[in-house]
Amino acid sequence: MLVKGKQLEKGFSLVELMIALVLGLFLIGGVISVFIGSSQSFNANEALSRVQENGRFAIELIAQDVRNTGYKGSCFVNALDIIDTADGDYEADAYDINDPIKGWDDPAGEFFVGDLTDYVAGTDLILVKHAAEAAGAILSANVDTDDVTFTTIGGETPGAILVMSDAAGCDIFQNTAASDTADLQRGTAGQSINNKSAAAQPLSHAYLSGGSTNIARFSSTLFYVGSGLTSSRALRSISYDNGAPNDQELVEGVSNLTVTYAIASGGGASLDYSNTATQVSAASDWDDVVAVRVTIDVEGEQNISHQFSTTIALRNRLE
Repeated sequence: MLVKGKQLEKGFSLVELMIALVLGLFLIGGVISVFIGSSQSFNANEALSRVQENGRFAIELIAQDVRNTGYKGSCFVNALDIIDTADGDYEADAYDINDPIKGWDDPAGEFFVGDLTDYVAGTDLILVKHAAEAAGAILSANVDTDDVTFTTIGGETPGAILVMSDAAGCDIFQNTAASDTADLQRGTAGQSINNKSAAAQPLSHAYLSGGSTNIARFSSTLFYVGSGLTSSRALRSISYDNGAPNDQELVEGVSNLTVTYAIASGGGASLDYSNTATQVSAASDWDDVVAVRVTIDVEGEQNISHQFSTTIALRNRLE
């Protein structure tokens, strides 16, 4: 269009601009919607993955200890207690490896109640003991029954409870030797529980140096549900390995722990896993427990929760 000899440029009309703006808003809204949906899906998948990871890890932590319940190295008879069982800090449930498994439906009145961190009411507790981990010390000289010091290659942590065993039997004692020494000691002072004197309780038998004698770390672990550092509930454990309770958080988000037990005497072709800890205790059947069923509930972000369950055979009680 010419106006007085000049070419006028034609622009967008107001209606065209408004239509373009509306179409742009629709496009931007679509992109934002896709982004939000993808973000929510990613967060949900991440929360689900974390719940699954925590659940599997918690189950495996418990299963590892339960599988080894009662293991005493080379020994297949009851271990002899060299530990001072008359000491005020000694608790048979925590330290007697000859009774390696016990559970509770409630901690009321139990020796460990004051050691729990915000125990979640209505959840089960289970304590397992074994000596499946090799110690850092290897016997390098023969040991007589009245010896107090055992010469070794390498040493062990002062206070560590150890199981010394061979095919003839086994003894459990607390190491009272100092750090970084090439020996172990069964002294009567200096640690949490200490030991009976050699005169009052000699070793069950003499031990030979070399591969015939096994020295292993004693493990005693109580699993329960309490509060966590980053979550309101978590799987926790109390370890009694060194003669004193050591409480720690294991897995966040675990909100419930249920443990039932299979009894050999009532087994038959298929085992009955309906026995609760209270029922097993009432029947004095802890020595007949051959398998355990563990069920945990795990909660995560995005209101995601999942239940995990596994059945664990006590290897040292299978025939």
